[in-house]
Amino acid sequence: MRGQRKFCWVFDLDDTLMWTSYAYSIAFREFYDYMLKLFKYRLIELRTLGTISEKIDLELRTEVNPTLGVPYGYSRHRFPESLSRTYQMLCEKGFGRFNELVASRVRDIGYRAFDPLFYQEQGLVEGGKETLDFLQTREDELVLVTKGDDLVQKTKIEILELDRWFGDEIHIVNSKTREDFERMRQRFPEHTLISVGNSFESDIKPAIQARLYGLYIPYHTWAAEPEREPDEVNSKVFKIDRIFKIFYFVGTNELFTTPA
Repeated sequence: MRGQRKFCWVFDLDDTLMWTSYAYSIAFREFYDYMLKLFKYRLIELRTLGTISEKIDLELRTEVNPTLGVPYGYSRHRFPESLSRTYQMLCEKGFGRFNELVASRVRDIGYRAFDPLFYQEQGLVEGGKETLDFLQTREDELVLVTKGDDLVQKTKIEILELDRWFGDEIHIVNSKTREDFERMRQRFPEHTLISVGNSFESDIKPAIQARLYGLYIPYHTWAAEPEREPDEVNSKVFKIDRIFKIFYFVGTNELFTTPA
């Protein structure tokens, strides 16, 4: 008789287990309010300026940070610099005269997006704790693979006490590739691996290329993560709209009822 399947869940962090966009929105709102007062309420609409600033932010990913000598990439320095460049652009468009002291204050506002108090205030997404508790009770393996600035991600992990569920299986990476997921599969050869995340391009596509399963929880946050629906004919990709629906997924999907 074939034995019971063993499962390993490979979770994404940002906008899967926590709503990262919340802190950025708070900081951008503060930046916009500052610009309103600075330019005496003569300013581009919030929605328009947000689109312009996001474009600047995207372009900065490949630009070299002159202080560190490496591309801004997904580091914590990119967002504050994008706000400073947005302020500079407004000045060039005739809204005011550029002042380096103002630019410095704008960068400080940008760095507030990484305030640990924001992470503590919002906590995990609705149902996140209960879902992780449930999978842990099942004695499934839990792995966290998160992309981003090392210091920022470590702060989130500590504040949210994620080692409670993931232990030593917490990995901060610059990108997620097919090769990364293949190495994960080699580490857990007896397990059925499921990559869980909100980005199809980052969390799902390379995972299924490495012959893992993908559980897609779509949440479009910014233009660097293009909206992409999974291939409906791919039997290795599943889709839910909230993380707590993993309870239903485990209870009904044949993956969990068919012996290994």
